[in-house]
Amino acid sequence: MKVKIMAQAIAISMLIVGQQARAAEAPPASDGSVVFNPLNISATAINPEQEALEKPGSTSSRGENIKLEPIDQIMRSMPGTYTQIDPGQGAVSVNIRGMSGFGRVNTMVDGVSQNYYGSAPSEVSHGGTPTNQFGALIDPNFIVGVDVTRGSELGAGGINALAGSANFRTIGVDDVIFAGESVGVRSKFSVGNNGLGRSGMLAVAGKSKAFGESGSVGIMAAISSSSIGGNYTNGNGTDSAEFGVGYNKSYEQNPKSQLLKLDIKLDDFHKFELSGRRYQNRYTKRDIEAHDAYLKYHYTPYSELIDLNIMASTSRGNQKYMPDALFSFKNTDINSISNAIDINNTSRFSLAGADIALNYGGKLMNNRYDKRLESTLTDDDKEKEEKDRKDAIENNPFSPSGQQKISGLYSSLEINQGIFQLNLGLNYIKYDLSGFKPACEDRVQCFPQKAVDISLKEEALLPSILLSAVIHPWFQPFASYAKTLRGPNPQEVFFSNEGGASMNPYLKGESAETFQLGFNSKASNLLFKEDTLFFKASYFHSKIDNYIHAKSFTLCSNGVKCLTSDAFKNNEDIDANFNMNIYVNSLTPVSNRGFELEANYDAGFAYARFSFSHEKTDQPTSIASGVFGADDINDLPSVFYNLDAGARLLDKKLILGGIVKYTGANNKISTEHNFVEEGGDLDKEKSAKNPVIIDLYSSYQVNKNISLRFTVQNLMNRDYSEALNRLNSNPSQSSGESPANTARGRTYLVGAEFRM
Repeated sequence: MKVKIMAQAIAISMLIVGQQARAAEAPPASDGSVVFNPLNISATAINPEQEALEKPGSTSSRGENIKLEPIDQIMRSMPGTYTQIDPGQGAVSVNIRGMSGFGRVNTMVDGVSQNYYGSAPSEVSHGGTPTNQFGALIDPNFIVGVDVTRGSELGAGGINALAGSANFRTIGVDDVIFAGESVGVRSKFSVGNNGLGRSGMLAVAGKSKAFGESGSVGIMAAISSSSIGGNYTNGNGTDSAEFGVGYNKSYEQNPKSQLLKLDIKLDDFHKFELSGRRYQNRYTKRDIEAHDAYLKYHYTPYSELIDLNIMASTSRGNQKYMPDALFSFKNTDINSISNAIDINNTSRFSLAGADIALNYGGKLMNNRYDKRLESTLTDDDKEKEEKDRKDAIENNPFSPSGQQKISGLYSSLEINQGIFQLNLGLNYIKYDLSGFKPACEDRVQCFPQKAVDISLKEEALLPSILLSAVIHPWFQPFASYAKTLRGPNPQEVFFSNEGGASMNPYLKGESAETFQLGFNSKASNLLFKEDTLFFKASYFHSKIDNYIHAKSFTLCSNGVKCLTSDAFKNNEDIDANFNMNIYVNSLTPVSNRGFELEANYDAGFAYARFSFSHEKTDQPTSIASGVFGADDINDLPSVFYNLDAGARLLDKKLILGGIVKYTGANNKISTEHNFVEEGGDLDKEKSAKNPVIIDLYSSYQVNKNISLRFTVQNLMNRDYSEALNRLNSNPSQSSGESPANTARGRTYLVGAEFRM
């Protein structure tokens, strides 16, 4: 009903002021009217960032990083988009509108969904238990762009994606070779103080005609390596080793990556792309290795009814732990494996004066998580020793195992009629989660009570609608509604701090209904000749049913599981030596809402980009976050904005710019780990808002082959704590024995890039 009213309201307003014109054309000016000049970019094409601002809906994009900024800053420069930071992981974890993790955000590299689950040993968490986080292992030197969709996405990117998606694009053949050339070399190098160390990349590519006049073969090979320090100095001059939250020798790292791409164009109809990527690192007492590979095929005959894409991919992640990494375990390693195939086609045609594009396809994905560990417990009684070792392996939350099969069918219909565009989507998703549940102790009532292989299945139809119009280039409103779903992960269902007793074989997937209302604008010749302005503003409201989080349970009378908070409140007789942290579905919906805007202005000799977010959520905390280092520990800051402005001098060869970052207060898990009396969730406390942080950057293009770069991060040397940094919520932060975990102070980086 809400989406119907919303669609009717915006459609009526469009009809009142609209004119019948093509969506790609500006309406003619009537006599006496005042209008902006039509958009006219004569010398430069629209870049991906501007293109994303033209699309209806909440989309953003960033191109290649020439400012020597970290990935976290790049992601946080987009409205409604953030990152969860775990300094011990070495992976990037994307947060969209307060949601993060596999399934809540579909994080991809070149379209391949990433399911890596990192477990980083931590000396400051409960019992030495690792901090855990989903993320993507990707070398920043290979990234040439990232595209983000907030809310919902049509096509394969929307399968098992609750809050949106982020796709990192990596360097390819055409990014190395100059246009018109057949061979190319591209390399870049940077070095920084204050723990940033050195980083370098070398890529070589070749391309030649083959298979006839219109065919070609291109190949690219790239290697990258970095040397990153284990600690740094904050704005007050304090070394991070003194924070007491884990910074030590094991935080030093030397990640190495390799990337290979092969492009084959048989003719104008058939194109293939084969890619292989490898990542290696020794970090926080782990040997980490990840492999990605995919094969893409694109078929476009002389028919608008066929635009076929096929992608098959495989991903492997492995973490092997050093002998002293985990308490009471040895010979430990964990694996994450993902295999997927996606097939889709787009048919384009005209009907009753409307231009129509119909996209339809399907995606299959199989994710598996395995672990191997041996207990080091000993006892003179060998029978007891064997039992103790078995119990130790079964009754700990380290890296739960299981398999997740996700299948989806998707379709979207885009109709362009006059000034209007209507996008209708319908997805079908089904998941099957399976794994092993050990037997529960006799004193605990479980169902099933015995050891058993369990399976969770769920399916759903997920509709979406987006209505937009080009009433005028400076007013292009849109309204959308979408329903999304993500299945529970093995890490939630098979959480095993008390073996089978803490597993939940009845967990349901999270579903969300998201409404968005906003508009795009574009104009030119506003202040200077041929300047351009792109602008996007949107309001969203998401209602999430069956939100998954962990609660604390204990044993009450007759072995019944009951909420620990209820047991204390009702003075129940409980077993003080038995505590289960069980992932459950929230009984009340979770609400996320907010306002986002983004602007991009370019006058050639000067430019500016601004993003603003105001977000609010009532999502509950998870007991597993505070006790076992799992899940999110912070809410998104209520307000954050980013201003990036600069000038192009010396015939645009020299770029001088600055970035102004503001982060408002946010809620995080109480450092004392106090409980809310009603419901038993961990209490939240408000962190202080951060001071304004300023970065400066410069780039000089010596010639087409050489460019030089220089950046100063945290120019004013402010002392502040980064929002959504896991180490800010460790119990030691409230002990009074060490300073709070704060971010890097003033830091310098220099870099260069060479191409030929």
